[in-house]
Amino acid sequence: MTKVLVVDDDKNILSTLKVHLEDSGMEPVLAETGKNGLQRFMELKPEIVLLDLKLPDIDGLEVLKEIVATEIKTFVVIITAYATIDTAVKAVKIGAFDYLPKPFTPSQVTHLLEMVKKVSSLESEVETLKEKLKGVEREGDFLTRNKKVRGILKTARQVADSNASVLISGESGTGKGILARLIHDWSSRKDGPFVIVDCTVLQDNLLESDLFGHVRGAFTGAIRDKVGKLKTADVGTVFLDEVADMSPGIQAKLLHFLEHHEFSKLGDTETLKVDVRVIAATNRDLDGLVQEKVFRQDLYYRLHVLEIFMPPLRERVEDIPLLVQHYLKRFARNSNKDVKGISDQTMQLLQTYPWPGNIRELINVIERATILSTDDLLKPEAIPSNVVNYSPGEKSSDVLKPLSEVEKAHIKQVLLHTQSIEEAAQVLGIDPATLWRKRKKYHLD
Repeated sequence: MTKVLVVDDDKNILSTLKVHLEDSGMEPVLAETGKNGLQRFMELKPEIVLLDLKLPDIDGLEVLKEIVATEIKTFVVIITAYATIDTAVKAVKIGAFDYLPKPFTPSQVTHLLEMVKKVSSLESEVETLKEKLKGVEREGDFLTRNKKVRGILKTARQVADSNASVLISGESGTGKGILARLIHDWSSRKDGPFVIVDCTVLQDNLLESDLFGHVRGAFTGAIRDKVGKLKTADVGTVFLDEVADMSPGIQAKLLHFLEHHEFSKLGDTETLKVDVRVIAATNRDLDGLVQEKVFRQDLYYRLHVLEIFMPPLRERVEDIPLLVQHYLKRFARNSNKDVKGISDQTMQLLQTYPWPGNIRELINVIERATILSTDDLLKPEAIPSNVVNYSPGEKSSDVLKPLSEVEKAHIKQVLLHTQSIEEAAQVLGIDPATLWRKRKKYHLD
């Protein structure tokens, strides 16, 4: 929802704009003074600011200059009386998008907001075209200049309007969830819900309830009826994250749904029908799990109608600078840090490290480094020691070790450099419950 900050000391104008903005599907944020307006601006980073020139504490032009100086992407519209039109023109030269003379009507406000929306859309298109000329594909947080990944985006667009199931495979943290969301957004179901189901839930009845819903008394603790996510996702898309972790019983029930488009709530006999497109993701070898009879072959074929493999970050090193700059800018803005770039030495370290946690691990490192940085450039001292001290030569010795030893060593290293199980799990790209089990398995308590 678009946030609109309104800075004006006139209570009638604030209340009128609040109602109009809410009716327009926007989220109004109100401030009666310049100081309060600047404070709310830094806290919320609104997309649009409606700013009165005459404020009780600070001149509106000074507030505008402060906003422009932050370099935060926003559209400032000056609210002004006719007597101060000349000042409003000065404001536009400083960096305001436009001005709105008092008294104004709701239709004038609507027109101005529509203009902002059109200009914002055009600016995004121009940025996208510029990046494409440089060989860069951008879709929200999905950034790449890697030829293979650009081909994946092309395939995703082609399959988006199909109702067939899609299986996205690849290591944890490679962006499978982001790609699933893009497929939904590119499809004819884009106006319907996009619902995520975490299949790593430890208890079968909780996962079954989450997916299919339950009736009161279906199991211990089921004190009221619950609508499942398949029902919630009707006319939209359901994303089954880490589908390989489903138990055989839930696999059977999911297979029935995929074949007949119907299901029953846990503890109920009533049959429900929904129109849902299924996208599943896994970081495991489903084909191998089928051979081991851990995963149902018939369900595998139902999910495997269209498969997309997301390559690990170490195979798309050219994307690391794009991702670093993208997230550095975001985290610097969110944490109010004056970090404008990254040193060549730091970038070299980031491009040398193999990123076992992939993009998720990279994001975690950049957020941490941005918060800890004391300079306007990210330098090696802000980067975790396991990244800084990594040597490419370590790779050859690992090849001769069993996979379990390599996994144990890496988990131990991550646990040493993180503050909690949740943070370590995020870096590793696994669920905290899964990490808890692995800690027990490898005696890392």
